[in-house]
Amino acid sequence: MNDEQSKRLADAADAVIAATEALDEARDALADKRFDGEQERDRVAAGQQLSSKLDNAGKRIEESIRKGTIAAAAIGRTGAYQRYRDAWAAVREGRALGRSAADQDGAANKRARGQEAADKLDTALTGAAFIVFGE
Repeated sequence: MNDEQSKRLADAADAVIAATEALDEARDALADKRFDGEQERDRVAAGQQLSSKLDNAGKRIEESIRKGTIAAAAIGRTGAYQRYRDAWAAVREGRALGRSAADQDGAANKRARGQEAADKLDTALTGAAFIVFGE
C-alpha cells in the first residue's frame, strides 16, 4: 500500500469513528428526559433535537461511506461497491425517518420513529465500517 492509499484509508477510518460518535449522540437524545416532561414545548424541543442529531449522524455516515468506498477502490478491495449501495440505501432511509421523527404525534411516537431511524443508521454505519475495515 502506498502513501496515498494509506492516507485515504486513514481518512475513511477517521470518518467512521466520527460517524459512530455522532450516532451515539443521537442515541443519547432518545433518552432525553424532556420527552417525559409535562410541558408540551419541552417534548417538542426534545423531538426537534433528536431529529437534528439523527440527521447530523446521517450526514457523518454518508461521509464515511463515500470516503470508505473511495479508499476501498484505491486499494482494490472487492465487494466494496455492493456494500456502498446497501449502506447508502440504509443511510438515506435512516435520514428520512430521522427527519420525520419530530413530526410524529406524542413523545412515544417521536421516540419510536427516532429509534427506527437510529437502527437504520446503525445498519448503514456497519456497512461503512465493513467497507473501511474489511470483515
